Amino acid sequence: MEGEDGGMGSPEKEDYESSSHSTPQEHRSFAEFAKDKLDSAGRELRRRLPMAGQLGAHLMHPRRLLLHSTPTQHTDVVLIFPKGLPDSMLLWLLQKLRGSRPRLRVCVRQHASSQCSAFYITADDDVLLQTAEEMHLPKLLKPEFGGGYKEFTVRDMHCFQKSSTASELLNSQERAALVKHVLESARAEPGDEHALEPALTLRPGQSIVPACVSRGVVANMFPLHERSALESLRKKWVKTLFSPQPLDEISEYFGVKIAMYFAWLGHYTQSLTIPAAVGFIFWIWLGTANDNWKDIAYVLFSLFNVLWACVYLETWKRYSNVLAYKWGTLDQRDELLVEPRPLFQGEMSTSAVTGRPEPQYAAWRRRAWRHTVSFPVMLLCLSVAAAATCAFLRAQDWWDTNIVYFTWIPRAFLAIIIAVEEEVYARIARWLNDKENYRLETKYENHLIVKIALFQFVNSFMSLFYIAFYLQDMDKLKEQLAVLLITRQVIGNLKESALPYVIENLRLAKICVDVFGAISPSKIPTSAQLTEMFEKKTNSSGEPPENSLVNGTAEKDDRRDSEPLVGQKVIHQAELESQLFKYEGTFAEYLEMLTQLGHVVLFSSAFPLAALCALVNNAAEVRADAFKLCHVAQRPFGERVKSIGSWQHAMEAMVGVAVLVNCALIGLSGPVHRLLPDATPAQTVLVIVALEHVVLVIVLALRIAIPEIPTWLATEMAKVEFQRREAIKNAHAPLMSECPSQDDVRPSARTTPRTITPTTPKQNDKSTNALNDKKKIFVGKIPEIPPFS
Repeated sequence: MEGEDGGMGSPEKEDYESSSHSTPQEHRSFAEFAKDKLDSAGRELRRRLPMAGQLGAHLMHPRRLLLHSTPTQHTDVVLIFPKGLPDSMLLWLLQKLRGSRPRLRVCVRQHASSQCSAFYITADDDVLLQTAEEMHLPKLLKPEFGGGYKEFTVRDMHCFQKSSTASELLNSQERAALVKHVLESARAEPGDEHALEPALTLRPGQSIVPACVSRGVVANMFPLHERSALESLRKKWVKTLFSPQPLDEISEYFGVKIAMYFAWLGHYTQSLTIPAAVGFIFWIWLGTANDNWKDIAYVLFSLFNVLWACVYLETWKRYSNVLAYKWGTLDQRDELLVEPRPLFQGEMSTSAVTGRPEPQYAAWRRRAWRHTVSFPVMLLCLSVAAAATCAFLRAQDWWDTNIVYFTWIPRAFLAIIIAVEEEVYARIARWLNDKENYRLETKYENHLIVKIALFQFVNSFMSLFYIAFYLQDMDKLKEQLAVLLITRQVIGNLKESALPYVIENLRLAKICVDVFGAISPSKIPTSAQLTEMFEKKTNSSGEPPENSLVNGTAEKDDRRDSEPLVGQKVIHQAELESQLFKYEGTFAEYLEMLTQLGHVVLFSSAFPLAALCALVNNAAEVRADAFKLCHVAQRPFGERVKSIGSWQHAMEAMVGVAVLVNCALIGLSGPVHRLLPDATPAQTVLVIVALEHVVLVIVLALRIAIPEIPTWLATEMAKVEFQRREAIKNAHAPLMSECPSQDDVRPSARTTPRTITPTTPKQNDKSTNALNDKKKIFVGKIPEIPPFS
């Protein structure tokens, strides 16, 4: 059985066997022999596969591709299309986007790694400035014009800070948001209904790109990362554990909405230090105190958690207003002046407010759907979730009592059922919200928060309510709370950051193999081929040929100016970022933190270390979410918000429920009976109700006593308002000095506008023109408030 490769006659085998009882010199000779063999094998591999060395290096560190890929120039937004999408759909979409008003610059490319087509989109500076005025983008005024934020207008561009060029005035996040707005403004016209069938049937007036994204005609849409700013955030934000978050840089790069979430998470984490310290001391002290003091401390600790949560929410309101003032979002436009969300549906008609065509949807139809469909479906889902949880908990009790062995089986089934229910209900809630058809994105998100938060409350806390109020087992409640709090946090962090990071590295490694080892460039359509396809299409339809499918010159310039990564092949930044995970927004993070807050304030008296566990988790959660944004996910589009929205109301409702739950636990767990042994059941109930009302009054008093806007901020706002009025007064002063008094005006002249002729035409013409330029700033504009300094 001894073959040529593995027989005893093989010299390698003999050297190997003799090494088991050999001298140090023989060990060194064997090591040198093995090294020579490995070197010769490596040289042979590199001779047969010239790219093996470089390819192996990138496979070992696939994320280096993101750093060394060719930057994608002159691109703000990328549209990725699914593989195999018909060319006719691509050509029709390209015509619509290039024919939109204002006009976009679109370049078509084929990604070698995925064989998917992509649109690389940007806009000229004049288009971006015009869109910024249309979106009422607030920008900072120069100090001589009053300072603070004001809605941008092209006419008054010289009055704004950093307004010498559009690239200086607008950062990359704002540019991407403006290009996205132009994309979403492209609407279907009569005759376009069947252009994208069978994938999508359009309605006249419907926004094309959002409809394509929702139905899968567009696989992905994202803005490109700005490498220098991203690297700065990684150093200042992700790699530092104990330094403050660079909130201003986060707001500038990712937008106000994401910066507001991280500001809230940091404030919440910092506020948790108080209940964490008190709970830790209370937990240690319980081991030495007598029963009487334990009961008193239990009552005080329960009430302390509720009052702490109330104060924390009020201080966050103040802090969020400071941040909104600093970032120019404290004064939002009236809802009727805000553009409708892209997926808002309705009959196209003229708006009574703006005079522009936009979809109109009767409010009574929304209310009818909400009351006849949404509410009954929500109640049914909540009932099913509560009944299923109670049934599995009863089954778990029966299993523990009668079977004893394999007690993890009912708990595993319960965890699976909860996960499935959350996924199913999330889809049902989104479907109901879509059918309610809200005009504004904020309204849509707020109603979605209400639907999902209610279900999450029932699904997450039903087991705790069952143990606390049905079984009345405080030891089991403590165990269940600790298990839920710790396991959900660990699994959540692994699922949100670690798992996507590993999957993303596998994707990048696959790109290395596919592009640099297997894909043939000859299979990829060239720019000339795509241009020829489009010119044939346009020539046959009578369109002018200047709307070529691909900007061939730009394509060649990009490739000529860039250095190839491996061999002569190039991977562009946009192609790599298309393989990253899409950032799904802050909804899931807020929901997770809302559940955690419920664990801390509802039942923490049973588990005093709940706040400490939450503090440790959140300290890691801040950096984990930052890591996900800076390393794992595609760059999201920036959004401007005033606050965290309905999440604030959800947390306030959680505090109200916490008052009721903690007072009920005080009555059921025994402290009142032991402190008042002679009290009858009726008297005990009265004591609990009185305590509940006292706490509710204190909570209400705290909300009234703590103002939402700090005094210094109100003073600063008034100061800026005064400076604005002084600037207006100074702008009108020269004209007022030249106007005659009322006594000098003849009665016949009072009914006729009078023209004042300047005495020195050349000088006065210049001063009048300059004055008119200054006056244009304030005509028809409500003064905004400046940033926090």
